[in-house]
Amino acid sequence: MSEVRVGVFVCHCGSNIGGVVDVPAVVEHARALPHVAHAEHNLYSCSEAGLSSLQRSIREHSLNRVVVAACPPRPHEPLFRTAC
Repeated sequence: MSEVRVGVFVCHCGSNIGGVVDVPAVVEHARALPHVAHAEHNLYSCSEAGLSSLQRSIREHSLNRVVVAACPPRPHEPLFRTAC
């Protein structure tokens, strides 16, 4: 069994999330959690740039688990699953 390497990706979503959540603090907390190999935040994780960053980070950090903290999953989950 390979080592668990988790990537945590937290979205600001403009002021939708970033207006009520201290996103940088959440990322810093995530970095200290067991098995988290990488944590970052993006302004819009569902954008082309955000999805590219997710894919690049998965490759660069050899991630085998991904947590995306973003908008509700119903509209965005297929997008993130495809990117992963």
